[in-house]
Amino acid sequence: MVNKLLNKAMIAAGLSLPLVALAASSVFAQIVRVSVINNSGKTMTAVYMSPPDQETWGKNELEAPIDDREKADFEWNRADYGGSEGGCVFDVRAEYSDGKATDLDAVDLCKETALNFN
Repeated sequence: MVNKLLNKAMIAAGLSLPLVALAASSVFAQIVRVSVINNSGKTMTAVYMSPPDQETWGKNELEAPIDDREKADFEWNRADYGGSEGGCVFDVRAEYSDGKATDLDAVDLCKETALNFN
């Protein structure tokens, strides 16, 4: 009798482990990491992100300009940023030292690990 009860408890514990792992991975999935790569031939002076349904750009995300052939890494908590699709989909704008800009529309930053600006 005790053996049967112990076996059932072990089976239940074994079946619950994947659920614990799934819950833990969903917490880690809240952190989004993306690299912005500057292959434009000029210095990148600003990077802006905005949910696609917003009319204005957010703040400049760069701490310092990105030289040509360099990159900057970004990390944020999806819950804090508020983009559409659960904090994943954004329009992204890069501005350069010559005053020109490049826009990328509706980028899923939870799936893209790098944005290459030419």
